[in-house]
Amino acid sequence: MKSCIRLTACLLTIVLLLSGCWSRRELNDLAIAEGVGIDITDDQFELTVQVVNPGTVTKAKGEHEIPVIVYSSKGVTLNEAVKRLTSSISRKIYFAHIRILVFSEELAKKGIVNSMDYLMRGSEFRSDFDVVIARESSAKELLSVMTPLEKVPANYIFNALEAAKKEWTSGVTIKLDQLSDALVTPGKSTVISGIQIVGDHSVGTSNKNIGYTKPPVRLKYSGNAIIKKDKLVGWLNEYESRAYSVINNKAKRSSLHLACPDGGNIGIDAATIKTKIYAVVKNDKPEIFIETRVEGDVSDVECKIDLFKVETLEYLDKQYVEFAKLNMGKTIKKAQQLGADIFGFGEAVHRADPKYWNKVKNNWEEHFKQLEPHLKFDMKVRGTGTMGDSVVNDLKE
Repeated sequence: MKSCIRLTACLLTIVLLLSGCWSRRELNDLAIAEGVGIDITDDQFELTVQVVNPGTVTKAKGEHEIPVIVYSSKGVTLNEAVKRLTSSISRKIYFAHIRILVFSEELAKKGIVNSMDYLMRGSEFRSDFDVVIARESSAKELLSVMTPLEKVPANYIFNALEAAKKEWTSGVTIKLDQLSDALVTPGKSTVISGIQIVGDHSVGTSNKNIGYTKPPVRLKYSGNAIIKKDKLVGWLNEYESRAYSVINNKAKRSSLHLACPDGGNIGIDAATIKTKIYAVVKNDKPEIFIETRVEGDVSDVECKIDLFKVETLEYLDKQYVEFAKLNMGKTIKKAQQLGADIFGFGEAVHRADPKYWNKVKNNWEEHFKQLEPHLKFDMKVRGTGTMGDSVVNDLKE
């Protein structure tokens, strides 16, 4: 009898646990969002959502149809804008597959923290998508541009950022949760990659934009925005953005050109880039040390130079150091002028001396402006490619 009671109890427990997919959502009832943009208009948020057009999935090849549809709505709060958006779309928007979040430059100047709260708090949003800033345009305009190579523009923006980060070191990827951590860390500022529209954006909204070998409108990453607290306070240009990546040990590979002794240029591929930042506090005064090690190879030679000589490689190493020191120095000075510690110097001080950091963290900006970091370089040009000497040397005068 007791065995029957136990068996019945187990069966009832299993039935209760196997309650079915109560939270299931049918694909035909969803509009899958790949990109989200946020603008500020008349003191209201304007939310733009780039939704995948399901018709492009079912259509046969050769039947041309716009791969995405862009919807926008306004609201005093983002939640209000999302709910109002349902009045213009027949499906529930599914935000779990977002690849990119775009803030407009105007919104970034006023502050992004209010718009971030809804995205961080909402259970439908993941926080592992990249964040960028639409430079000199609205987020709505940027998400409306059709792009080549990738059917979905949000995927193009995401992949282009990854390529810019890995191969040119000018782009910086930052996820929403990383951005949130940076904003609440005392004394720390951060950067967000900027992207701009090249050409007339109204032309780029048509599918015809990708029907040319040279699209009349394209998207281009253009520098990095300096975010102090939660506001955009300035921009790093291309060279400064690359220096920022090197200082913060975010650079993987890059390239540059150096001047030859007798005119012309020589190209260098930087294959290994490593940087270490540490602090030392002496007599109640912090000192910052930045140690950078780079190994590179000669990629192309456009001058008469003998690569077999040790003196030649030493000359290239010296030029390499001067180039890096100049760009890194300029980048640090710009951040100091803006009072934005985008390099994590404050965190290095905190690691070195927590007690000292507790005394200065509330006015770290002033201490940061007065720092004179010690730059140390170990840069070596090791390889010359598959050729030793330059073809230029073989040319007759």
